[in-house]
Amino acid sequence: MNIFLTCMLNGLYKEYNWLYNEYSVNWSNQKKYTELTPKEIKIIINKYQSDLHNNSTKKLVFKKVKEVQSILDKKLKTYQSNTYNEFNRFGNLKEYRFYQFVVAYKRALENYYKDIVFN
Repeated sequence: MNIFLTCMLNGLYKEYNWLYNEYSVNWSNQKKYTELTPKEIKIIINKYQSDLHNNSTKKLVFKKVKEVQSILDKKLKTYQSNTYNEFNRFGNLKEYRFYQFVVAYKRALENYYKDIVFN
């Protein structure tokens, strides 16, 4: 099943749509056929964490972001079990890059909420 439809059926349309638009505008490089590098992931985490503190980006519900991540994770695991060569181990690389973006945004949310709780 399509990821968009799965998110829509689970009531995650707004979160998925916002995350996908942010990813496609800022982090989706059409000419890049590799996964996000650790440096890019740190940049994403730091950018969104600072934007959350400045109230210049949308604050999504952590639980819903985690659900979107689990849907993407299940989809990528089906690719992993159906694919036997190492070159195509993630199946659709665009989905894997989006998954990495969602994980990085979730980590930025975690850091933001930890800062709020501890301060």
